[in-house]
Amino acid sequence: MCLLFLAFIVPNGIFTIPPTLFLIGKYLVGDIRLTFTVFGIFLVPLAILPQAFIPSRLQSFLAIQVCKYFSFRFVIEQRPESPPPSSLDKKNSNKDNNENGRTQYRPSIMVAPPHGVFPYGNILSVLSFPALYGCTFRGLASSAALRPPIFKQILRSIGIVDASRHVARNTLENGESIGISTGGVAEIFFTNDDDECILLKERIGLIKLAIRTGTNIVPCYLFGNTKLLNCWAGEGIPGGRYVLEKISRKIGFALILIHGRFFLPIPFRKPVLGVMSKPIPTHHIQNEDPTPEQIECIQAQLLEEMKRIFDTYKHLYGWDDKKLIIK
Repeated sequence: MCLLFLAFIVPNGIFTIPPTLFLIGKYLVGDIRLTFTVFGIFLVPLAILPQAFIPSRLQSFLAIQVCKYFSFRFVIEQRPESPPPSSLDKKNSNKDNNENGRTQYRPSIMVAPPHGVFPYGNILSVLSFPALYGCTFRGLASSAALRPPIFKQILRSIGIVDASRHVARNTLENGESIGISTGGVAEIFFTNDDDECILLKERIGLIKLAIRTGTNIVPCYLFGNTKLLNCWAGEGIPGGRYVLEKISRKIGFALILIHGRFFLPIPFRKPVLGVMSKPIPTHHIQNEDPTPEQIECIQAQLLEEMKRIFDTYKHLYGWDDKKLIIK
């Protein structure tokens, strides 16, 4: 079941759906053009109609099997707080907490590299959070990943939202935490490196967002995310990697060739280990126009914590000799 599901979801469906339709049209239907036409008509309403978040899917039978497929494990240094059940309760909770001198609930921005060919570890975190901590959070994805039908239905139904600044801020101000793999498409081109490489030093937009909303930043790391799929990203062709990376950034989708289990675009069945550090607070400097000094201070803490949790927990994944390079 997991093999079939993982073979046809984003991004693997780009490689598996067209040849599957071709084979169905040629050998079962007897008309390849008709098969593609019927499938295209079926996609039209999926492309137009919105898809709501369905929390029950996070703990469905299939979701549990996918987590088992990757032997997903999670290490936390401080248990995340559960949000109040409603906005009304949230206001009352904040008032009561302030009166009693307790810390009120604050949503978080979970920064969880590396991206890998596809952020399976981030999806696993989204799926497992309700079972582990009794609450959900919203993963962020590029608009390009949320447009194609079928992919859109799968990702949006488990709570994935657009990574635009406006949507991310509205989600935080609504009292929901968000998770992001900061490297995005650009980080995919470092997947084949011997050491782990993440792009974080120039990603100050999330720090500005945290300071403006007064939310916590939680450094996380997903061990094994870069080893679930192999990819060819222009290696062996002079300037190939550079050209493919530039085009991929423009279109918001990586132009690479991938393969995994059975030499198909199916991720290897390798374990994924997630680590969540203690939150870095920003509410004490909350303002709409963060100064360079405030941004540098929070960024220094984020980079230091990311390096620390990698070096502290890499032995649990058997990566004692691995190094983390932050660019």
